[in-house]
Amino acid sequence: MGDTEGLRMDVWKQPLRLVRPLRISRSTTTVVENVFIAITVAGEVGYGEAAPGPWRGEPIEAILRYLEGAATLLGDDPFDADAIFSRLDQRLGENRAARSAVDMALTDLVGKLVGTPVFRLLGLDATRTCDLCYTIGLGPVEEMVKAAVDAASAFSAIKIKLGGPDDATIVREIAAAVDVPLRVDANGGWSARRTLDLLDEVLVPCGVTLLEQPVPAADLRALAEVHERSPIPVIADESVTDLASLRPLVGRCSGIDVKLTKCGGMREALRLISAARAFDLSVMIGCEVETSLAISAAAVLTCLADHADLDLHLWLENDPFVGVGLRDGKFVLPAGPGIGAEPTHELRTPPTGSSPGPT
Repeated sequence: MGDTEGLRMDVWKQPLRLVRPLRISRSTTTVVENVFIAITVAGEVGYGEAAPGPWRGEPIEAILRYLEGAATLLGDDPFDADAIFSRLDQRLGENRAARSAVDMALTDLVGKLVGTPVFRLLGLDATRTCDLCYTIGLGPVEEMVKAAVDAASAFSAIKIKLGGPDDATIVREIAAAVDVPLRVDANGGWSARRTLDLLDEVLVPCGVTLLEQPVPAADLRALAEVHERSPIPVIADESVTDLASLRPLVGRCSGIDVKLTKCGGMREALRLISAARAFDLSVMIGCEVETSLAISAAAVLTCLADHADLDLHLWLENDPFVGVGLRDGKFVLPAGPGIGAEPTHELRTPPTGSSPGPT
């Protein structure tokens, strides 16, 4: 891949190790390999991140191929994002994770060029960020209870990953051990019948406040059945990606989980949030296993949201960025220009002058 005349993009991938396994209904994660980009012009560097999702049809190889093409199509004006993404969309097809990385890097770069935090560029009030919900991964009941008790001392809400044979026991035990609002997320691991049974038996009696993606992503009939009969708000996650996927969900859920890497970037996320509000849907800002770079970008959008599910950077052993902070369990946005996430010594950038291709 060659350099563009004005904007240079470097691309590399980097393993990220979790401090403990993250188990959900469909998988267990101990390490991920995310893709990072740096777009440079006039001595400033904007950073972006893409989290591969084979289950979304976006493996790391597809992300790298997209970015190889994107590096030749950036042009020389970082402020002309509409023209840049028009070229990318016409020439490269769809890869939302890779597109999100480009969007993130350009947004970061523009903020740095004008010396302004992204939240100010978007006209957002940085004091209106959401409280952070902390995730409890699937595991033995006693381990989940201990993790929940520890998390409840620092966070104002807990999300319990479910989708196994001990779901009812897990919820009862955690509800008895902590005094913070509980959310549950089955990652599509239940049927409608199983969900309705659990609602009656344990979720409602234990005071669960949100029910996230109880049924498989494509089963909108089951989602609608649960939504219609559930006294707990139902949030769609895997069922929603971008604007095109939102319309079929209207009337079938109470809200949606917006993720940058899932929808295609901050610009697309803003459109999706606006559309969700038009349909009177609540908004959660979520994440994949990502670093403080992507989390800092997503945290900006919690100023427009109802819920923040952005804690997986806290699970990383080797986070290569430092960015958004926490105070009393609530996000504190960086005051520096751009997204406000800066690289640490853990970041493996390509050698200066190297080709920005896969490493």
